[in-house]
Amino acid sequence: MSSYQNHEVTHLIRKFQSLFAELEPGQIVERLLRLSMARPVIENCTLISMRDEQLWVEATISRHGFAQVAEPLSSRADLPGDIIRAAFSQSKAIEVDLPADLQEVTATCSTRTRSLVLRPVGAAPVALFYCEANCPLPQLQEQANWLNSIWQFSELVLVQLLQSRQTHQLEESVQQQVESLWTSQAYLDAIVRHSPTLITIKDLAGRLVLVSDHMYDLQGAEQSSVIGATVSEAIDQDVSSRILAADRQVMETQATVETQMELRHKDGVVHSYWLVKFPLKGRDGELIGVCTIGTDISERLAAEHRLREQQSQLAIMAFHDELTGLPNRSLFYDRFQHSLARCRRSGCQVVLMLLDVDRFKLINDSLTHEAGDILLQVIAQRLKDHVRDMDTVARIGGDEFVVVLESIQDGDDVAQMAQQMLNEIALPTSIRGHELATSVSMGIGVYPHDGDCVETLVKNAEAAMYMAKEAGKNNFKFFTEDMNTQAVKSLMLENELRRAIETDQLSLYYQPQFELGSSEMAGVEVLVRWQHPQRGLVSPLHFIPLAEETGLIVPLGDWVLRHACRQAKIWLDQGKYSKKIAINLSPRQFRQHNFSRRLAEILAQAELPAQHLELEITETCAMEQAGHTINMMEEITAMGVSLAIDDFGTGYSSLAYLKKFPIQKLKIDRSFVKDITTDVNDAAIAQSIISLAHNMSLKVIAEGVEYVEQAHWLRQRGCDLAQGFHYSRPISAERLSSQLQAGQFVPQANVVRLAAGSTALGAARSGWAD
Repeated sequence: MSSYQNHEVTHLIRKFQSLFAELEPGQIVERLLRLSMARPVIENCTLISMRDEQLWVEATISRHGFAQVAEPLSSRADLPGDIIRAAFSQSKAIEVDLPADLQEVTATCSTRTRSLVLRPVGAAPVALFYCEANCPLPQLQEQANWLNSIWQFSELVLVQLLQSRQTHQLEESVQQQVESLWTSQAYLDAIVRHSPTLITIKDLAGRLVLVSDHMYDLQGAEQSSVIGATVSEAIDQDVSSRILAADRQVMETQATVETQMELRHKDGVVHSYWLVKFPLKGRDGELIGVCTIGTDISERLAAEHRLREQQSQLAIMAFHDELTGLPNRSLFYDRFQHSLARCRRSGCQVVLMLLDVDRFKLINDSLTHEAGDILLQVIAQRLKDHVRDMDTVARIGGDEFVVVLESIQDGDDVAQMAQQMLNEIALPTSIRGHELATSVSMGIGVYPHDGDCVETLVKNAEAAMYMAKEAGKNNFKFFTEDMNTQAVKSLMLENELRRAIETDQLSLYYQPQFELGSSEMAGVEVLVRWQHPQRGLVSPLHFIPLAEETGLIVPLGDWVLRHACRQAKIWLDQGKYSKKIAINLSPRQFRQHNFSRRLAEILAQAELPAQHLELEITETCAMEQAGHTINMMEEITAMGVSLAIDDFGTGYSSLAYLKKFPIQKLKIDRSFVKDITTDVNDAAIAQSIISLAHNMSLKVIAEGVEYVEQAHWLRQRGCDLAQGFHYSRPISAERLSSQLQAGQFVPQANVVRLAAGSTALGAARSGWAD
């Protein structure tokens, strides 16, 4: 080598050393490739390195620019991989004249490439320079030979470069591992310090090497002495033995063990824990310790207990009456089915008693629903006290009870027990300061004689119960077949009454009312009658209670109001009658939320001025829900309609409410008028009502006046008005029209004059049933 060349080599070594000391690895690669591209014939130059037995394309440069790619050779389809791998494996340079030597390589090279040169760096190549040219191979060889010294010298630089890169990668890997360790430690600290679970790790000697902060909640566990201690040393002895036994089971079986334990906290409260213990194993699979994860399940167990109690309570509520605690209808049917099944097998009888409280609505209306509830509870308890443990007492409706008696052999025993129940229930009881005696009506059905299924027996016992009510209440009736016939008749009567309302089979009768002082007619009371096409005249005592029970009383009441207002308008227009007509209202009709609006519509349709209408409301109806009553009365009187309290003295009036009612009249019930001249009590009550009415600036009218002595007595005591058979029977509109002259009533043969103590047929009255 000439002195000039030695000088060049020395210059290059210094230059490269300077470059390596000042540049980053990527910049060194770029500088090496740019030196190669300084030769004019080279179109493309790529540096390929050996990394961990794999070939990587570090960077490439062309006339278009430099690109540092750092990607596997296998991913580059534009490079002849087989030739490059051959140059590395053979550790020798490869030169290719494409058209002459290796035509198949052209598929991976540019269409302008005519020659290739591959020069490994180092005896055991660490890298390789790959060059492409668009000139014949000799020209490329000449340039490659000139670059050969640079490429060979680059071995040292590239080795240092790759080592530096490996060191950098190793440092990055170590840094990542350190960060990963710190992250793992942070995660572990978070779990240990903030986990709500109890976590412990013990070595094979049973010493605690790691615990969560939850451990320090346990009684006896101190933060300063737990780590390195055994369980026996760390916590109370009463539970450590059980924990150690579970640990030994894990170590012996090398399987997970789950168990529940009660551990006492430092506050003295015992908590329930679900402990999961499992073996810890080293890299080679050997056992190195036991890990325990414990979850405090105290709240969950408490919640499950509450849920079970709630479910039990719901089951009780679903199948028991909330007020009395007795089985309800659903549970009764279920128990009755089982009773029938047992008796079918044994051949014995089952007795079903159905009881309904007499006049319960009156008790509710007069003494409030709360008093009614207390009474139902008393009856329920008395029934339970008079049956055997094997029998069933249930409440299946508002005031309906059933009793199921099993294994009954003698009917006389049933009658005796039924009478004992009636006697016990009839005993007085004190409710809200009132000494109250009530009664029940009972219907009895017997399996299998009166039916072989629950539904039939209940239906037949109910029919017998209604017969007991019709027989005067406070008694019992055994079912008989003719009772079904009576029930069918009642159902037919209901349907016929519905048709009667729709087809105008009803008619109105009018009973005059008179001033006791002047004997002049002061008004008329409107009464309804039913002329049945086949049955003839049906007594109001039959169809009015039926209408109340079925709800037909509402359309029936509307019918009465509508037709009575029309008739009053006719008389008014004819100049025959200009006073009031009085119409009884049923409680159900009065309680209709839209009654006042309906009343206004009827008056408007009839074109009758409201001052010609008076509505009578029973004392019991008025006192029920007194606040609502006052509101409804004020709506009615605001129209100009008058109001009267009917049957006064038969209910439980509150004077505090009575003074608030916007009424104009009190009506003395016929029960006090009947013996007014002979019974001092009736006379005292009647006199009190008259005085009360006058003191409240109200008029008072007596109903059921049948003979002259009654009229005389009432006149002397200051009673304002009277009506009854002494003055006139109820008569038809046509008859009344014929007896009205210039607005006054002219008596005819309809008047029945009675002596004191006589009885008038049909004098009984119920609502419209006068």
